[in-house]
Amino acid sequence: MIDSQRRAGIRRAVVSTAEPQPVPAKVVRRTKKDQLITLLSKPNGARASLIAERLGWQAHTVRAALSGLRKDGHPVVMSKSPKTGETVYAMAAKSSEQAGASDAVSA
Repeated sequence: MIDSQRRAGIRRAVVSTAEPQPVPAKVVRRTKKDQLITLLSKPNGARASLIAERLGWQAHTVRAALSGLRKDGHPVVMSKSPKTGETVYAMAAKSSEQAGASDAVSA
């Protein structure tokens, strides 16, 4: 009888007694831009060499990415480390005056 059912294309449903697997949560991708913003948002900012090391970039790529952030409106500031003389980049805190001025310009 089983052979005749197979020939006729009839299949029995397989019933699983196992628990259903939970659906994995949506994975949030962190882009390199997100990682760069996180590094720059630290209280003391980040050295150019640290950014290059963490993101696997060369120095000119770091500078280009920072220019892109500035173009997108992120307040990136540059300073020199007093100890090593290396360039340090950080996100500047927007004051309420600057925020109001940028709103007035865009209106």
